[in-house]
Amino acid sequence: MVAKISVKGQTVIPEAIREQARLRKGDELDVGYANGLIVMRKRQPMNAARVRKMLLAGSRLPEMTSEDETAVARAIQHVRKQRKL
Repeated sequence: MVAKISVKGQTVIPEAIREQARLRKGDELDVGYANGLIVMRKRQPMNAARVRKMLLAGSRLPEMTSEDETAVARAIQHVRKQRKL
């Protein structure tokens, strides 16, 4: 399927896709970009079960490397510098 982007940056999700995703008027979407793909996902309200599922999924994350720790420390320093301005 093909969708065009309007002058305002808007696009229409084809009806067949909206039906498969159970999208209705007024639904909100989370939109992201990863590895050359634009990803859209129906936003779901947070509830206790969803939070628990997210926390359990987070327990399977890989261990941080020293490079990750350095990157996080730099990011924190950058934010702190921005706040001082």
